Amino acid sequence: MLSVSSVIIRPAVLLVATLLNACSPATDASEADATKPLPPIPPAAAATEMPAGANATVLAAGKTLFAQNCAICHGANGKLGANGARDLTKSNLNAAGRTYMVVNGSVSGVMPGFKGQLTDDQIAQVVAYSLTLK
Repeated sequence: MLSVSSVIIRPAVLLVATLLNACSPATDASEADATKPLPPIPPAAAATEMPAGANATVLAAGKTLFAQNCAICHGANGKLGANGARDLTKSNLNAAGRTYMVVNGSVSGVMPGFKGQLTDDQIAQVVAYSLTLK
């Protein structure tokens, strides 16, 4: 004859074991890729917290670079949002976050990275300009 405790304890043990197994670390490649460290932000670009101290030359260069590389999706005013692009006037990313996005692109792959296409100085310029979009 089964006791009351064995009727309650055995299912409870099975439930706990199932929950622990479900919470164990994943081993498939897609989740393993998600835990890889992010690439570093270039030092020259990461140190740029413009536009507070931005001079006209930096912002003018950034505006030109933005028009050439970014406006097709973000629009000249940063609000277009074509092809899944974000409205930059509503972005809460600071200079470091925007620098990361320009260098590496978005995690989803919607935005391409410009590493190798733009220099660190050009990245800092386009980031500085993008921070002026309101």
